[in-house]
Amino acid sequence: MKTLCVLVLSVLVSGLSCARTTSVRSRYIISTGADTGRCSYTWHSGDYWGFLAWAILDDPAAASALAVTAGYTPETFPAPGTEITLPLSSEYREAAELRMEAARLVRNATEVRYTHRDLCMQLLRQAAELDNAWSVPVTDITVLLLEEGRTDEALELLAPVSHKNTPAMVLAGIAWRQGDTRRALEHLAEALASDSPPPEVLAAAGIAWSVTGKFQRAGVVLRRLLENPEAPPELRILAIRYAIMLGDR
Repeated sequence: MKTLCVLVLSVLVSGLSCARTTSVRSRYIISTGADTGRCSYTWHSGDYWGFLAWAILDDPAAASALAVTAGYTPETFPAPGTEITLPLSSEYREAAELRMEAARLVRNATEVRYTHRDLCMQLLRQAAELDNAWSVPVTDITVLLLEEGRTDEALELLAPVSHKNTPAMVLAGIAWRQGDTRRALEHLAEALASDSPPPEVLAAAGIAWSVTGKFQRAGVVLRRLLENPEAPPELRILAIRYAIMLGDR
């Protein structure tokens, strides 16, 4: 069981970095077209459509659509200082500006992740304070804390955002490592509670349910992983391995 725990944890942590997204989906904030106003945003040096789509919409794949709705082709960028409109309600202007400022801090933290650990932590904490509704910097901080063996601090930090996708993954990994299978499975279920859970979540849930005897559930999530052509090859191979094991039962 301990060996499998390490395997599950590796699946969970493999998807974590200073550039991961959260479980908040763009459909909750995107404009329906019926809004009287549109959200304006001032373009900054270093911005690009994928960066905005990742930070604001939690959907990097929406980069092209975001560019088109703003009146640009996906291959062209506004000049720094240009005010553009985003497909959001006008009430989100301040939130969008704060989110992008925090995202730039997270990006800077990513760049020094392995060279200046203290600076990385400082930048992430600044991002978390700037946009306390965003779970990305909080989750990235907890990854650093876990690497230092500061599990209690990580748990305390994750508590307010435990309902979100990536924090739920981290909590599942901590619970599994501590031998609390029930809590680990509960957190995995929370991480799965979205329309399109990340491949890492599907892999972790499939493995956990396989070894705890919940074979039908495991089969469902493993099939979802196998049917995702964009899933990392190593995770699809892992899914095939466990699917074969389930088929032999």
